[in-house]
Amino acid sequence: MSQLDKIFKIKKPVIGMLHLGYLEGENFKGIEFVIEKALTDIKALQEGDIDGILIENWKEFSVGEFVSGQTAKNFKEVVQKLSKVIKIPFGINVLNNDYKVAFSTAKLAGAYFIEMDVFVDKVKSNFVNNTNAMERPFVIDPQPDEIWAYAKSIGAENIPLFVFVQPKHYIMLEPDKTIEESTKQAIKNGAAAVLVTKATGFAPTVDLIKRVKQVAGDIPVGIGSGFSVENAKEFLPVIDFAVVGTALKIGGETDNPVDTSKVSALMSVVKNARI
Repeated sequence: MSQLDKIFKIKKPVIGMLHLGYLEGENFKGIEFVIEKALTDIKALQEGDIDGILIENWKEFSVGEFVSGQTAKNFKEVVQKLSKVIKIPFGINVLNNDYKVAFSTAKLAGAYFIEMDVFVDKVKSNFVNNTNAMERPFVIDPQPDEIWAYAKSIGAENIPLFVFVQPKHYIMLEPDKTIEESTKQAIKNGAAAVLVTKATGFAPTVDLIKRVKQVAGDIPVGIGSGFSVENAKEFLPVIDFAVVGTALKIGGETDNPVDTSKVSALMSVVKNARI
């Protein structure tokens, strides 16, 4: 049984994104403001019968992998408080790729899994939402051994890690590396599940997911962008799980609140596929 099965205990789980507001800077309106906005989305996701939630510091403007000490502190406080009202399995993703804050927060708040955008691929940032990083692109050359060594040092090495292969918002710096090679490398280095993506709000091809599945063995393969009620029937026969954000928002805009009716409509299609 995969870690995904152990967490969700259901076929083809759908994980909804919980995009947090600004956690510091001139647009930060305080912890309580961030929490209240997040609680509205949590309510909409849970009432729409989503299977899981992935909490992310969406409004992140750091340059490089790691967030500031202030963001780390605020993120942990927000997640701890939100965890008390989340009734379904939830995970943590800390942009840009802060595995230290991710693992420490997950352990603190009792998260079921961690998602990392970059795990085995050497990449250069190519963001469209982080203006600071757009002006100052940066390189991530991840070292899985270091990531797991940190997790072990805080007693969090048993938290399952879901990872992107050849992730969105980045340019590959290993141009000859195939997605099959990235997948094998991710699994060899302890990924509990892998995600295939294109760009926020845009889906990868079914063929690309099939390529990943052919080499993933028993490790679940999910779609990490562009999954929606319109294309769910196309992807559901191929994927093992999905992470969805933009398609569940009012007006299909990432920064907007979650639309309960969109969640319900998507989950209705997914539930029919499980029969």
